[in-house]
Amino acid sequence: MSLFDWFRRRKPTAWEALQQNPIFQEQRQLFEMLSRLCEAVGVDADELPNGHGEFGLSPSNPIPCKTVFGSIAYLARLRAADGGKVVYERAFSVVSDTVAYPVDAYEISHPNGGKLATLYISPYQKRISGKAPSGFKLV
Repeated sequence: MSLFDWFRRRKPTAWEALQQNPIFQEQRQLFEMLSRLCEAVGVDADELPNGHGEFGLSPSNPIPCKTVFGSIAYLARLRAADGGKVVYERAFSVVSDTVAYPVDAYEISHPNGGKLATLYISPYQKRISGKAPSGFKLV
């Protein structure tokens, strides 16, 4: 090995090192499988066509999102009626008569601590809804 070979070698970037991590590789495969599932069985709409009950506030009319990451992105854009950013926590999953896969329930609170609602999200759809439930708005 010459001196020039030593200088040409470089350390892997943080991204390259992360991609070599077996846990990261497993999570990436799971995400890709979930994305394919969403594309295969999901609905491409702001609201499920067979939903009934109040949008987002009923497990039978959940908010469509693409993957759990999409659910988090949706909730990050959600605002209370007064424009305040909401606080959310995943509470449980429930079976719904309108979708084949579990619906996730999130407890939504105002930053002042007051509970606003329980929102229901279906993370197995083709895209993230652009519609907000009654009493909320999206930014």
